[in-house]
Formats: sequence, C-alpha cells, structure tokens
Amino acid sequence: MHNDKQIDLLLGEMTPLEQTRAYREIVAKNQPIWREEGREEGREEGRRREAERVALRLLRRRLGSLTKGQKAHIQSLPVDPLEDLIEALLDFSTDADLDAWLATHPSKMDDITVR
Repeated sequence: MHNDKQIDLLLGEMTPLEQTRAYREIVAKNQPIWREEGREEGREEGRRREAERVALRLLRRRLGSLTKGQKAHIQSLPVDPLEDLIEALLDFSTDADLDAWLATHPSKMDDITVR
C-alpha cells in the first residue's frame, strides 16, 4: 500500500502529457486535419453571418423595423434557412408574412420568446 508521500513522489516524476513523444506525434499527424476543419467552420460561419446580414437588411427595407423577437429568431437560424428566407422575403408584404414564415422554420432558441 502506498502512502501519500509515495503517491506524490510518483506523480511528480510523471512527464506531462504534452511533453510526451506520443502526444507530439498525434498532434503533428492531426494538425493539418484540425486546421482544415477550423477553416471550414470559419467559412461556414462567414457564409451564415453574411446571409443573416443580407436577410435583416432586406427585411428592414421591405417591412420597416423588426421586433426583437423576429430579429433574434432570424439571428439564430442556420445558413440554409437564412438563404431560404432571403428568397421568400421577396413575396412578403407585411409583418404577418414574416411571422408565418418564421413559425415554420424553428430557431435554435425556440424556448425563448422575446417580442
């Protein structure tokens, strides 16, 4: 049975994971994959933000000011529904049209109601 001093001594002699050869090899092997995944996520987020910006701008021009709830719902949509909204808003003439469209396109924040 080990006492606390022996355990502390053993733990103190352990090499931190980041300093091990195996860790460095895993990182070196996977770093290009992780970089590409990061780039892809960045491109996707950029595409989503641009679609959001365009949708909000066109909606304000078409309908006037939006409610906080409408804006929050739109800001929480993924890129594909945002692009669909940009196309659909060409047929909107009232806030009710937007609300009807939003009701059929759930947001990431369905549980929050801000109006």
